[in-house]
Amino acid sequence: MYLTSITHRRELFELATRWFADCPNARDGRFLTQVTTYENLISAPTVRDLLTGIRQAVHPGPMTLSRLRSKDELRDAILKACRNPTAREAELFAHYAAHPEDYYPGTPSDVILGLREDGSILGMARIKRLRRIAEKASRRLADRLAGAIGDKARSLAQRRAEQRGLPLSSLVSTPEEMAEDFQEAERIVSRSFRDGVLVFQPEDLHIDDGIGLKFVGTPEELELMAAAIRNHPSVEHCEREEHRGVYNDINLLVDLRLPSPGAIVDHARTWDWVRHAGKGLTPDELRADFPAFVEGGERTIKAEVILTTHADLVESEFGNAIHEARILGQRNGMSYSGRIASNASFLVEYMFMLALAPTIEIGDHPVKMWGRYLPDVYSLAVWRLFGINLGRDQIDHLLPWDMEIQSV
Repeated sequence: MYLTSITHRRELFELATRWFADCPNARDGRFLTQVTTYENLISAPTVRDLLTGIRQAVHPGPMTLSRLRSKDELRDAILKACRNPTAREAELFAHYAAHPEDYYPGTPSDVILGLREDGSILGMARIKRLRRIAEKASRRLADRLAGAIGDKARSLAQRRAEQRGLPLSSLVSTPEEMAEDFQEAERIVSRSFRDGVLVFQPEDLHIDDGIGLKFVGTPEELELMAAAIRNHPSVEHCEREEHRGVYNDINLLVDLRLPSPGAIVDHARTWDWVRHAGKGLTPDELRADFPAFVEGGERTIKAEVILTTHADLVESEFGNAIHEARILGQRNGMSYSGRIASNASFLVEYMFMLALAPTIEIGDHPVKMWGRYLPDVYSLAVWRLFGINLGRDQIDHLLPWDMEIQSV
């Protein structure tokens, strides 16, 4: 994947494409741990500076910050902040109070929430969770695979048409023949990963919203915020897109210029590296490797800024445009969800799990893009990264087959 919110996006993209071809490198585990440890530290000062600039454009007074860990906490905070709800908001809040189970309870979300002095919501910041990044990357890959498999299936149908002396437009295929064409096409495309035939470009797998900011205000305040972003000294480029429908917002994709490597390293002089212990690298190793990592990265990152009104914020969390429902719709609308997409999704998630695990050792990949696997294989592979090895003894303990056999 090509994650534009990090400075080592090219190296991460190259690693992912190598993993798809089952060509891991012995240093990949170290690099992945460094990415998940260093990148937020690199981008944080610049993102904070942008936040301050946006806030001061409409609200020069103080802002109270709090950390939220789930969408439940965010919805409760919106409820608390809404002192005078409209009729529509009151209706949505009443339904939420009566049927909280309809709102995907327990959904994790790491959010910094900012409140004005009167308790109303000014904005929020979030770093997209690793699993959501993996999921988004797999959808990008699925789109690319759908095209490749479709092209190959058409060429197989074309061959059958030529064998029958017909143009493709006149070929009538049975459902069984079409299924066989698809399965053969899928098999050919899957093996193209092994043979290095299927090549991806960064634009095939790019993800631009790893860092997300959302600000809430009146339409007039939103325009002031948009102007503050365009004129901010760290912003090199800004793309604007407006969404209108059941949910409305202004979406700005900004390129942020980072400070010099020396300034970034100086800013992290007092960082407590001990908090990252247990991820395969010692605090001393992380401290020593940080300057070279910063020096070797890109000098810009992308961030997504969403500007919305309070009414539309409520609609996105309680109403017709509820965020989790949109995510499920995206999953269900995947252009291809076969075994290659499942394997790719697992490999991307496995990359991030390795970065969080107490090891940087890779060994053999548990999954090949051209293989067929049950979901159990994915789960067991991730458990092993964290030292949970369910061998025969453990399985026998969990499932007393001997007792069942003796009772037959």
